[in-house]
Amino acid sequence: MKQRYRISINDKKDQVLITEYMEWEGRFIDMTEEKYPIEKFTTILDKDIEEVISAVRTNNLFPPYELSASIATTLIQLLQETDESITELFVDWEDIEEIPVEKDEAEDEELIDDELSDLTDDLTDEDMDDGFLEENNEIESIVPKSTTPVDEEDKDSEDI
Repeated sequence: MKQRYRISINDKKDQVLITEYMEWEGRFIDMTEEKYPIEKFTTILDKDIEEVISAVRTNNLFPPYELSASIATTLIQLLQETDESITELFVDWEDIEEIPVEKDEAEDEELIDDELSDLTDDLTDEDMDDGFLEENNEIESIVPKSTTPVDEEDKDSEDI
């Protein structure tokens, strides 16, 4: 999903506005807008970026961490800008995790068939008809039949 964030300062220079847009049918539409008093950011600009990220995130605007860091960096850049004509900056974001990577089902089925074929290559048609756990089958040595109880509780149990 493509998103765009507009970070701007109002005309009075007392509020920061962060507007979230989402791409819909080739156009960006307004999703939400958060207003913050500019003092909220001017007091923490010189501190850690984590504090700016925490200040940006609200119940209505809670982007993922990487995006929040990008928004916070852009916000710091805007607030430290000395050119009075620059009052807004944009952050574009494309969530690549939204697009699932699809595997070709035919390849998966081919792989399963190949593995099954490899497992059954050593078996003759007669073995396949008789089943795997016949007494004369080689698999009997891998999965031995046991008549002894597995643990102490099973000693007292009776076979039905």
